[in-house]
Amino acid sequence: MIHRLLIAACFLTPAYALAEGCADVGPPLSVREKPLFDSLTATTSQIDGETKARAIWQLWHTAPDPQAQELLDRGVRRIRSADYAEAQRILSDLITYCPDYAEGWNQRAFARFLDGDLEGSLEDLDKTLQLEPKHFAAMAGRGLTLLRQGRELLAHQALRDAVAIYPWLTERRLLPPDQKI
Repeated sequence: MIHRLLIAACFLTPAYALAEGCADVGPPLSVREKPLFDSLTATTSQIDGETKARAIWQLWHTAPDPQAQELLDRGVRRIRSADYAEAQRILSDLITYCPDYAEGWNQRAFARFLDGDLEGSLEDLDKTLQLEPKHFAAMAGRGLTLLRQGRELLAHQALRDAVAIYPWLTERRLLPPDQKI
């Protein structure tokens, strides 16, 4: 009987839960890809900025191993389907499996924001920024969340920090005219 329960548990438990843990994430992307981040900051046209930002997004969305990638992809699909509760569940599994992968935290923050959990979103954004200090999207997300909470001074600082890294960031329009970079 116990043998059957163990076999059943193996089939019902997701593969990532059985794994030793996620592959080493390594240093933040902004350290590994410093020239790309530097060139993003120095862009002089919106098209060039968007091209470089897409390259960074592609790197952020490349998880450390296949199991983490599968969880990230499933979580993002659930966000796009507006199934925020399921997205949060899947992305929480990703964070448990791969706690040093910044994009897992960032995507769960986005799902929480869309689901109305602003405090949870801010917690996840803070963790994202701890793991990837130049995550301009997390900074912008933090700014949007703080704006929604009516905390304008902190929101504007977060947005200025994001625009300092990515000058063509769409959310720059939310800065007051005298604070545009």
